[in-house]
Amino acid sequence: MRGLTFQGLNDVRVEDVPDASIEEPTDAVVRVTMAGICGSDLHIYNAGEAFGFAPGSRLGHEFIGTVEAVGADVTAVAPGDRVLSSCSVACGECTWCREGLASSCVRWSLFGWAPRTWQHGGSVQGAQSELMRVPLADTTLHPMPESLRGEDRERSLLPLVDVMSTGWHGLTAAGTAAGQSVVVIGDGAVGLAGVHGARAKGAERIVCLGHHAGRLETATALGATLVIDSRDDDEITQLVMEHTSGEGAHVVIDSISGPSSMATAHATVRPGGTIACLGMDHFMGKTPNVNWFDQFLRNISVTGGLVPGKRYFPELLGLVESGKLDPAPMLSHTLPLAEAAEGYRMMAGRVDGVTKVALRPGA
Repeated sequence: MRGLTFQGLNDVRVEDVPDASIEEPTDAVVRVTMAGICGSDLHIYNAGEAFGFAPGSRLGHEFIGTVEAVGADVTAVAPGDRVLSSCSVACGECTWCREGLASSCVRWSLFGWAPRTWQHGGSVQGAQSELMRVPLADTTLHPMPESLRGEDRERSLLPLVDVMSTGWHGLTAAGTAAGQSVVVIGDGAVGLAGVHGARAKGAERIVCLGHHAGRLETATALGATLVIDSRDDDEITQLVMEHTSGEGAHVVIDSISGPSSMATAHATVRPGGTIACLGMDHFMGKTPNVNWFDQFLRNISVTGGLVPGKRYFPELLGLVESGKLDPAPMLSHTLPLAEAAEGYRMMAGRVDGVTKVALRPGA
């Protein structure tokens, strides 16, 4: 079968890779119908060896598809089922899974990530491939509702796997409620998910900060009531305060989570508000600094973190079914798997009009 592999700095290639097969009775094999290129994949693209990636490692953790085969112990899905997959493997049984924190599962492994984190035998499975072996299938896969199983709905479902779940995680952890004000820092896919999720939660004022005209237009379409393209901290703060009756935001979603974005978060959050850190700049050594003096004086809470597997799938799928949520606009381009390297180049180069690229392995 064909799959995308890491070969070195800014070098990814579609190659022949070992066929996916049932190796454990709890496995399933899924034929991937759509996979995403995530911002975290770009960290690998730009510095893969620093993350422990060897040439030939498979990439990708966002995918939806059709079950091809299941192991003898799998009961939750069957061949022919249309499914979303969690971006990570989880057991569903340990303390952390039972408490809704699958990202801390004792058997946690992330698809398409550093081999040192993989706990399920064989090579790391990468979603930007024709087929996927899915360990612990009962707790890693989630059936699509009947009404959403058509190919025409795939663009609405793929973002739920990671970026929409990540944005929802930040908003939920921050206690976002109807009538509140939300500031979203960053106009990438997670930022756009934060905007769209804030609207679905009933936020009244939603500000998106970014530097790409096309993405900010998408933010407006997804629910932003104000977009700001500025690198002047004083101007940003002034505009946010004007838009929030001089109070600042109840919730700030920091989809970048570096030193500069955290400073902006502190400048725009209201007293008693919450900052949710969802970005990955800290993986590249750009550690955000919480202003503990400001936190103490103004009772600021800091939350966020790694998305807890498929915890939010039922809720998000229900919102898509009801028409209250449709993240499809954040997928700006769809390419066949054979053109995956071009998709990486487009996203890494921040080409105008490119937000998030989806791949169709069967195209």
